[in-house]
Amino acid sequence: MKNNNENTQNRDVAPTQNEQPIAPTAEATSRSDNKKGMSSGLKRLLTGLVLMGVMLFFLLYLRTLSVHTFDVIGMFFVVMGGLEMYRALKAGKHNVMLAPLVVFFVVVYPLFWFFHTEGIMIATAVASCVALAIFTFRHTHTLQDLGLTIFNIVYPGVFVAMIMAVNLYAGNLLALLLLIAVPLASDAGAYFVGSKFGKRKLCPTISPKKSVEGLYGGVVGALVAGAAVMLLFDVFHVMDNFANVGLKALSDKLWVSILLYALLSVLVMVAGMVGDLVASWVKRQVGIKDYGKIFPGHGGVMDRMDSVIFAMPVVYLFFTVYNAVVDGAVFGL
Repeated sequence: MKNNNENTQNRDVAPTQNEQPIAPTAEATSRSDNKKGMSSGLKRLLTGLVLMGVMLFFLLYLRTLSVHTFDVIGMFFVVMGGLEMYRALKAGKHNVMLAPLVVFFVVVYPLFWFFHTEGIMIATAVASCVALAIFTFRHTHTLQDLGLTIFNIVYPGVFVAMIMAVNLYAGNLLALLLLIAVPLASDAGAYFVGSKFGKRKLCPTISPKKSVEGLYGGVVGALVAGAAVMLLFDVFHVMDNFANVGLKALSDKLWVSILLYALLSVLVMVAGMVGDLVASWVKRQVGIKDYGKIFPGHGGVMDRMDSVIFAMPVVYLFFTVYNAVVDGAVFGL
């Protein structure tokens, strides 16, 4: 009787060699995957809408009260992006230094306030000097650690800090709206075209889901976003009714506006695409999935803003050249 009871208990606990555990059906698996996909997609959508609402609140309301209110957004991204990259490098077993990064956080805004764009360069030099001093006198870091520490200060630190310069001196509200609208529209165009027609891989070793066809969709999305901003500023002059707008139009000649907006939109799109690939490649190198978890469904600041971060210097350079040309009255712009 004892052996029979033991055999009965064994059959209840685990299947015999002739019995196989019942696997979930393909239909059940599909329903589960679809449910997870819908939940993740809904979370991403809601997070994206909240982020867009916050950005527009700062741009179209708080910024009209004081142009410097947008610096709060800039410094938030500087600090959070820098810390996320620091943690990512540490996860990759790199002995990067935290102190120089913190020094950059502390001094970059005061120096920017007093010395404008040059203040960002001075802050970078000060933080780099701190890194060099630690490397020289403590003997706890390799030359590679030093290089990655300065890399962390520059990317994303300096790149993101340039959004404050764009806000005040290089394009103003017009440039900020382009920085937000073009990457969003480009990503949407690339996703829809790539998911339906994508066949040729763009960069399979870095981002297997990106396709050449998706790139074309991204270009179309970028041009649509650029056209929308052009209508607001250069055609219907809607933004003239807002305070602290800064630059109100790229040109009073429509054909010039069309060319400039098309050029700038494509530049932002290409820079954003490269920025996305750069951020993805760094993640692969250090072995992480996301830079952070601050945005549900989107990861961290670096996951959400990688395209915008890389486009920032491009936009700043574009408007710096544009301002020089316009001030010099070259080509009759």
